[in-house]
Amino acid sequence: MGRWKMKVFAALSGLCTLLVIFDGWTSVLPWLKPEQATDEEREITYVEDNEIPTTERQGLTANYTFQHHEKVTGVPKGNLCQPINKFIFVKTEKTGGSTLASLLFRYGLKNNLVAALDPEGWFAIKYNESSESYAIVHYNCTDFPGYDFIANHIIYNRVAMENIITNATYITILRSPYTHIRSRFFFFQGYQPLRNSTTKSESFLAYLKSKKDKFDGHGTVSWDLNTLSHRFGILKSERKLLMDSIKKIDQEFDLVMLTEYFDESLILLRKLMCWDFEDILYYSQKVHKTALPTVTIAMKSIIDKLSTVDIQLYNHFNTTFWKRVRNYDGDFEADLTKFRKLKSNVTKKCELERNTDFCNLFIMDDYPVTKVTYERQLQWMCADT
Repeated sequence: MGRWKMKVFAALSGLCTLLVIFDGWTSVLPWLKPEQATDEEREITYVEDNEIPTTERQGLTANYTFQHHEKVTGVPKGNLCQPINKFIFVKTEKTGGSTLASLLFRYGLKNNLVAALDPEGWFAIKYNESSESYAIVHYNCTDFPGYDFIANHIIYNRVAMENIITNATYITILRSPYTHIRSRFFFFQGYQPLRNSTTKSESFLAYLKSKKDKFDGHGTVSWDLNTLSHRFGILKSERKLLMDSIKKIDQEFDLVMLTEYFDESLILLRKLMCWDFEDILYYSQKVHKTALPTVTIAMKSIIDKLSTVDIQLYNHFNTTFWKRVRNYDGDFEADLTKFRKLKSNVTKKCELERNTDFCNLFIMDDYPVTKVTYERQLQWMCADT
């Protein structure tokens, strides 16, 4: 072989070696790939799921046994982590919280955990601001083991929550303010089709304009357009005070999930809690039956002005979320694919076989499953109700 041919061959071999090395690193560290978006470039697009109506099913046995067609564990052999069974989920409105609460209550039933519940049997736990305490069901049994978890609508107060459950893992979920406000509007205020010949889009824009007219020039925060922040006691919009409050939440919460990336959030939750894949299976709850209007530039402009607190909160945790994905201990994409395949199989199975305890609870909304939890706890503990 001539000298020039040997040089060409060596150059090509070196190039192939570099490509193999680079491909190996990008498979382990996929964010190194040129096409991967940065946190700042990551744009959120939320697509509403189709709703499958759910109703409370009668006759569900109180003694729940977790029987499933297959056992899928996410904990490798030799893994020293132990499942976390003390947790507090600060549920927020119209963020997918009902879906998440349903699977958390199901996990509690499976593992005989004691839920702190509202005495009136609802899915929201009332907060007394003057006494900084919560109204929950109390049990008089001398051998009462204590509460293990909360998965309700609840105002966040760390000290008051520590008085109920010590050393808990704290999780919550946030949603892009642009779609969050839209969802809350159509859920709570309702919409009359063709009323005054307005479309859904016109109705929503008129609502935003009315808010803008009310709050413009007054330096006031419209808390019904910043409900996520209000849930965590963030009452100041001044930048420094706001960022201090957001950093405090970041330090106190173990995981902040995102509605727009619900499956990805659950993969992070499973890893954090050392749970199995079957523990994070879910069935979408309380999703709008019809499509909601697109958030237009005009709508976004108004929301930018009136929801600055929520937007700052969301943007911060959108950034930290993707950092957690990058630092995931394991193959994130493989786990996500595995989970989605399992979820699809179980969903199809349970839509056909709703007569089993597992499928009844899998499809059940958070309010009915809260009732099941309440009734079961009454049976095996002395309740002061």
